Amino acid sequence: MKVEEILKDKNRTVVTVNPYTTIATAAHRMKLARVGCVVVSKDGKHLDGILAVRDIVYSMAGHHGETPHADEFGFLELPVSKIMTQEVTVCRPDSTLLDVMEVMVRRHHLHIPVLDAANELCGIVSIDDVIKYGVEEMKLEANVLRDSLLAKR
Repeated sequence: MKVEEILKDKNRTVVTVNPYTTIATAAHRMKLARVGCVVVSKDGKHLDGILAVRDIVYSMAGHHGETPHADEFGFLELPVSKIMTQEVTVCRPDSTLLDVMEVMVRRHHLHIPVLDAANELCGIVSIDDVIKYGVEEMKLEANVLRDSLLAKR
């Protein structure tokens, strides 16, 4: 199965924010859209970064031995560009489900933006998508194998 097939079935809307959006606003957008990340983009088409719940939590807790950021220091009013992941793993519409799954497992990503041939954002694939469509694909393969075995009897 290809990523383009997954995108046909799901809502292609990708929640985006610009790099100057506050962390508080981005978190609120995630809550309203019921998503675990937002794509950071100046123009809504080209990728500047990605901000996931994990980025917010790790930054709030202070990682690599740093002192935790408390809201009294204005953490939630910082721009998302301060904590977003800048080196974003992406896939293409012609990427296979298996390729995306392998990248997600190897790199511990829960979301992978999809870029078209012009390097413009055309969707996002989540771990939920990978599981849902992966299970469907496995069921189909199992049915084909079962039917093949029954036909040989």
